[in-house]
Amino acid sequence: MPAPDTQNINMRFIRSIIALAFLAVALPVSAQVQEKHPANSLITIRTNDSLDLRTSPELQKSLEELGAAVQALALRIANDPQLRSAALQVATGFVTTAQQVVAENSTAIDEALKAAAERIASAETRRKGQTKRP
Repeated sequence: MPAPDTQNINMRFIRSIIALAFLAVALPVSAQVQEKHPANSLITIRTNDSLDLRTSPELQKSLEELGAAVQALALRIANDPQLRSAALQVATGFVTTAQQVVAENSTAIDEALKAAAERIASAETRRKGQTKRP
């Protein structure tokens, strides 16, 4: 059995692979969604001070099973040199794909980040203005 540090590193590695895969899928989809909406549309967004998220028992069970499966896979990868090599190749492919996706969508990403920064600054200004009123 590998040392705890090696297991910890391998678990982080697997989580990174999953996160990169998610990004590789999510970025092109978000870019397509942004293209459908005009840039200067008048969309009002209601904001609340709190967010209440509840998971259904089925979703919670599925998430726990997914976590257990990912952990079991990470342990198998950590203990099998061939699987480790294959995982490294897959991770390299994910990283390459993620770099390409980010490069291709850098303009959309920059615009989304700027819009988010402006919205945050505007909301912060409004919040400060409301708290200063007697």
